[in-house]
Amino acid sequence: MSIGVLLVLKIYQGDRMYWVEHFAEGLPLNDDYKWSMWLYHHFSTFILFAVIPSLIIIFVLKEKVGEYGLKLGDWKFGLWATAISFIIMPYLVYRSSLNPEHFEFYHENFPVALANSSLTMFALWGLSYLPHYIGWEFFFRGYMLQGFGRKYGWIAGIMIPTILTTLMHIGKPQGETWGALFGGVYMGYLAYRTRSIIWPLLFHFYLGMLNTFFCR
Repeated sequence: MSIGVLLVLKIYQGDRMYWVEHFAEGLPLNDDYKWSMWLYHHFSTFILFAVIPSLIIIFVLKEKVGEYGLKLGDWKFGLWATAISFIIMPYLVYRSSLNPEHFEFYHENFPVALANSSLTMFALWGLSYLPHYIGWEFFFRGYMLQGFGRKYGWIAGIMIPTILTTLMHIGKPQGETWGALFGGVYMGYLAYRTRSIIWPLLFHFYLGMLNTFFCR
């Protein structure tokens, strides 16, 4: 039940468009506007997908959050997989940025010009972006994957979050939605194999920052 409630809250009250409809009236449509919009989006993800599930785990389920992936786990495998992906992903993300649909979506909707205006701004954008990925990975690859995996088996534990994250990408460029499907399987396996969300979190965050850089 908690998964359904949190997903509905995220889709409606935790989405960037909720900020636009309720808090953005009269604001100029510039990069500061976009930055504020996505700040709301990122921190709502963190609260709904990381803070609240953590409280449920501790006070309702009476378990440790480490059992839901908030630990290093099999760090040797995680480090190896992360190193490989860090080498491969720049080329793949660069190729995606050449797709006009993909480039225009991010260039128009994200403050990529401001984020890339200096190294300091790029770092600040990364700091504001990170809570989103922490929440996202803890919810889907921790709270959900570890929970379903222990009860229904690890194939279900990997595939149910993958299907849901793919559906959550509807409205973004088609190529990214396909990427959410296949990448979701990979990140799910990585979380299962290492028993940690740290490694898919690093992968996903790196992917997002590469995308910000190439779509500037």
